[in-house]
Amino acid sequence: MQDLALHQITMTQGGPVGLVRFAAEAGLSRVCLFTATPSTPDGRDMFPIVRPSDRTEFQTVLADNGVSIINAEYFPITPNTDVSQYASELGLAAELGAKRAVTHIHEVDVSRISNQLGKLCEMAGHLGMEIGLEFTGFARGCDSLEKAVRLHQKMRQPNLKIAIDALHLFRTGGSLDQLKSIDPEIIGYAQLCDGPHFRRSDDYVEEAMNRMIPGEGMFPLSALIELFGSHVDLDIEVPHYAAAPHFDPENWAREAIVASRALLE
Repeated sequence: MQDLALHQITMTQGGPVGLVRFAAEAGLSRVCLFTATPSTPDGRDMFPIVRPSDRTEFQTVLADNGVSIINAEYFPITPNTDVSQYASELGLAAELGAKRAVTHIHEVDVSRISNQLGKLCEMAGHLGMEIGLEFTGFARGCDSLEKAVRLHQKMRQPNLKIAIDALHLFRTGGSLDQLKSIDPEIIGYAQLCDGPHFRRSDDYVEEAMNRMIPGEGMFPLSALIELFGSHVDLDIEVPHYAAAPHFDPENWAREAIVASRALLE
């Protein structure tokens, strides 16, 4: 059975160290986490983060638990921001052994997208990393699979790969037939979750932060997984932030892991 990774936003309890230890206890050897994070309106980190001061200790935690990082987030291309400002956080991700760094395209100027994405790919390439291009309904510069494929073809960067997040695929009008029509080698990783319907939308933030356990919704996840080559990394991304008072995040993460393994079996 293919290895699965656990995404930080599926279980933020305990921060990155807690994520690594929990993943190892659950029999997983890979995680997705943050070395850079968006900020809340009041200036706080939106998600738990590995900081440069944590480098040595966190490398030890990874090694002791036999866990590696497939995705480091979050390195968006935005208006009026130069990706060179990510050098420190990108370098930290590389030192921790991350396979790739994730980007979303919020910039809409075509020439600037090419310039900034090209620069980000080069920065990552020098560090031995891929760039994972994740399309979402919230990122106007790349808000569909079709746009992601066109951008990939235009950039011709060998370390640029496309991400398929099940929720983003179906909420932005993507389909299995569309996915079948593209070269499977350009897909780098996929994120598993479920949803209650196939409504197309560019305003689904609430749902994105409160997803369904794989297999409990309507998404054709088994058929989706069958379209991926063995090189595609699979990531369990099932955040649940609208929690009841007695919600147990570890039990939630365990349920997501068990359900995702059942899909692969």
